[in-house]
Amino acid sequence: MIFNSLNFALFFTIVFLLYWLVFNKTAKSQNLLLLLASIFFYAVADWKFISLLAASGFVNFYLAKKIAQEEDESKARKFYFYSGIIFNIGVLLYFKYFNFFIQSFVDLFNYGGGHISFTPFHILLPLGISFITFQLIGYLIDVNNEEIEPINDQLGFFAYLTYFPKILSGPIERVKNFMPQIEKRREFDPGIAMDGLRQILWGLFKKLVIADNCLAVVDVIFNDYGNLPGSTLLIGAVLYSIGLYADFSGFADMACGISKLLNIRITNNFAFPFFSTNIGQFWRKWHISLTSWMMDYVYTPLSFILRRYKKTGLIASVLFTFVLVGLWHGANWTFVVFGLFHGLYFIPLILRGTMSKNEVIANGKLIPSISEFTRMAMLFLLVAVTTVFFRSNDVFEAFSYLNILFSGSLLSIPQDINPGGNLALQHPVVLIGLIGSFFLVEWIGRCGEYGLANIAQKYSRLARWSIYGSIIFLIGMFMRTTETPFIYIRF
Repeated sequence: MIFNSLNFALFFTIVFLLYWLVFNKTAKSQNLLLLLASIFFYAVADWKFISLLAASGFVNFYLAKKIAQEEDESKARKFYFYSGIIFNIGVLLYFKYFNFFIQSFVDLFNYGGGHISFTPFHILLPLGISFITFQLIGYLIDVNNEEIEPINDQLGFFAYLTYFPKILSGPIERVKNFMPQIEKRREFDPGIAMDGLRQILWGLFKKLVIADNCLAVVDVIFNDYGNLPGSTLLIGAVLYSIGLYADFSGFADMACGISKLLNIRITNNFAFPFFSTNIGQFWRKWHISLTSWMMDYVYTPLSFILRRYKKTGLIASVLFTFVLVGLWHGANWTFVVFGLFHGLYFIPLILRGTMSKNEVIANGKLIPSISEFTRMAMLFLLVAVTTVFFRSNDVFEAFSYLNILFSGSLLSIPQDINPGGNLALQHPVVLIGLIGSFFLVEWIGRCGEYGLANIAQKYSRLARWSIYGSIIFLIGMFMRTTETPFIYIRF
């Protein structure tokens, strides 16, 4: 039941009406509905792991309370804290990485001359396990560091843990941001609801028009990359970066918009990352909840431990953090290499002491300077080329793809790719026009929370509704006939 399906539209319509018309008397009744709706939503997606979700919730709920009851630095407090961390990491390692680590060890042993065979275990991957686990680990760390008090309301805790707009693909929501909102009764706010609808509309456009069409072309290119020139493979890398961003940020926009209709704000995961001029700025705007989680719980304590090594310690901390960022995405060496490369891109910033520098692009201007545009374009191409690892099935395939991409055929005329389907896929100029319009809206609205966020302040009612109508028309015109899941559902 994905956000861009009719089933979800029916489900959410029922939840919305019950939430505001029947269960609207108290915060407790609203939270009860959210919990029941979320359990149903997750059960439809993956009913086999409801018991695992409940068990993880109960373990962390009670361990957090135990941690808070013990004195600082006491053995009992450390026992409860580390037991919780080991439990959460153990669950994640077993379900997501067990076969990967065993297979990697076997491959390494056999490479050295050994002869071991290994048949991977049939382990199903629970949906949303990476997002859920990181939320729980962050919760225990915050309680242990006395940044927050443990949650005493079991109903509220499970409503937070299972909240359906975020459970499958994030964001990795912090307790301190979410819980204060649901501890009090929510009232319907027409302004927030309208903003939520705008954000859902923009998310649908990103997913159905930009992402799905870009990724249809990408699939054809990657599936036959060995027979295509480097120029076409460059187009494939560029379209995959655009499609990946439109798909994941489209999901994030829809999740935020759906949540606003319930008068609950969740973390906005993207802040126009392609309008960045260095890799540090890019990661502060891309998958914000994951980046901030890694910075707070991995990079910061690690850099403190390695502080005596100065810039060398910072480089080691960044590399380790981004290898984990890559590995978080999946049990494949392609993700590890993806993360490692992004960590390496930070080294010039660290050496210059500008890793945390924030630059406002085209501040107060409509058009960026030539220097700003050049740096944005170069960073985009660097990121696009690196996402080849993200899309490839294995490291060998990724390097083979890049070897052809950077061959002499890079300067040749791209081969025509026609995956079949709507007008955007049959005529490249149409797809280019849609992508250009998409980035234009994002550029104009880059100071807001999402592309259409500030439209109410900038345009008249007639102009606004003309824009809404145009977007709806484009969705109807260029959406694909088959529903496609969001990419990050599998992470």
